[in-house]
Amino acid sequence: MSGRPSSLRSAHNSRKLSLKRKGYLLAFGAASIFLLAFLLFSLGAFAPGAATSSAATTATMTSYGISASSVIASAAAQAPAGYSQASSKQLNPKESGLQSGGFALFSGQGGSLGNMTILVFDTPQSAQAYIDSVVSNAKELSGYHDFSSALANYQRYGLCYGFGETDPAGNGAVATGVCTKGNVYIQVHLVSPVSLSLAQEDVSALVGAAYQGIN
Repeated sequence: MSGRPSSLRSAHNSRKLSLKRKGYLLAFGAASIFLLAFLLFSLGAFAPGAATSSAATTATMTSYGISASSVIASAAAQAPAGYSQASSKQLNPKESGLQSGGFALFSGQGGSLGNMTILVFDTPQSAQAYIDSVVSNAKELSGYHDFSSALANYQRYGLCYGFGETDPAGNGAVATGVCTKGNVYIQVHLVSPVSLSLAQEDVSALVGAAYQGIN
């Protein structure tokens, strides 16, 4: 026998490369999510970092009487094309002034995986102190690219910050966007098999979906 046809060998090799690439992406994403989770929750409540300036608008100072679960439900209904909610869970981190918290996983048609975290605080000041600390700690991470400009449309509601990194092995990118609107903190972390620039666009779209439920 002459061995398997070249077309079958090619398909087999392509499948092996695809699985290997997916494995790299999942490992890269898991490491990034672990790093972000450690950054945000390992110390419980953050001590407020250096104050970060933000526009003192009416929206920034408004307290919204909503729950994290209602924001997530609205975000799922407003999710950008290609994304759907896979699961959701209530969070109970020990943050000062926290009223409710939750997160949801979103999956994209292209293989992207998103994690949306919503924290509703008692006052806008509590939410602002929290995001100031998140941003301060995020800026201390090395190797990350600042893409806050991609979230510029939401700056009128409060502080926004975006940061991301391309996988050194060339298997995609991770991107994170954090914003506030009044007493609500929004975080979207995305692991994507595509470029960082496209991952940034998807983060912005998912953050926008969350904003739709805060009113």
